[in-house]
Amino acid sequence: MDPTDALRPSLEQAREAWTRLVDADAEQVARVREPEPEDDFYAPVAGTFRPGQPTAAELEVLVSLAEPDDRWLDIGAGGGRFALPLARGVREVIAIEPSPAMRAVLGEGVAEAGVTNLSVHAARWPVEGWTEQGDVALAAHCLYDNREPIPFLEAMERHARRLCVVSLAAFPRGVQFAALFEEIHGEAFQPLPALREFVALLGALGRPYEVRRVWAGPAAGPIDPRQAQAFVRRMLWLRPGSEKDRRMCELVDESWGGPDGVLLPLGPREVGIVSWPTPGG
Repeated sequence: MDPTDALRPSLEQAREAWTRLVDADAEQVARVREPEPEDDFYAPVAGTFRPGQPTAAELEVLVSLAEPDDRWLDIGAGGGRFALPLARGVREVIAIEPSPAMRAVLGEGVAEAGVTNLSVHAARWPVEGWTEQGDVALAAHCLYDNREPIPFLEAMERHARRLCVVSLAAFPRGVQFAALFEEIHGEAFQPLPALREFVALLGALGRPYEVRRVWAGPAAGPIDPRQAQAFVRRMLWLRPGSEKDRRMCELVDESWGGPDGVLLPLGPREVGIVSWPTPGG
């Protein structure tokens, strides 16, 4: 490979590389997954996507990008971890979320907060026939496994008058458990694209972007062994009680267990908030 291609990929090279990573992850999950796929992948964990301390550092950056008269599109809004606090400082927030479990959590948050300037739409972006325009389009942590990111981004730009914002972790889900994944499944872990790959893609698109980096989330502390096992089980796509699952539980205890519980290799993670002006914005 020409070194220039690696450092300054063409749009087609960046797009193909992104899609290869997403496809490799999907193929691996299909091979190793023990439980049947759920109708709503986020149903078991939707409650963890409420507003709270883990997102405080990211939210501070988003608030700095907001203007009081803004209308924000929150794409993949989840349980409202950004939509709800943003609604307190802007004119309107339009939340777009495909997961029924996430929408239920978000709806509860809207009712509890008593906000009247936040609407929720059951849809997956990009939405065919979408007509709502915003000043800012936000997509936080919802691009990692999207194999066609360019139509997603172009739709954001079409529906944002001023700014597009994408938030991604420096490293994708599960990478902290790559060695354990290989030990359990007998093959190397296939990571999804994350912040670095997104910046390369956006650069190949020729967008004049800005990246603000923060450390998000609380310091790691010991947790109950069963809670730790459930978390890792989800990361490794295991079925409770299977042979692989029993081996995972043993290794989690050996590697991270202690007198006060299990200290998983988590803790604060580096997150990049990438923003760029929309064409003509």
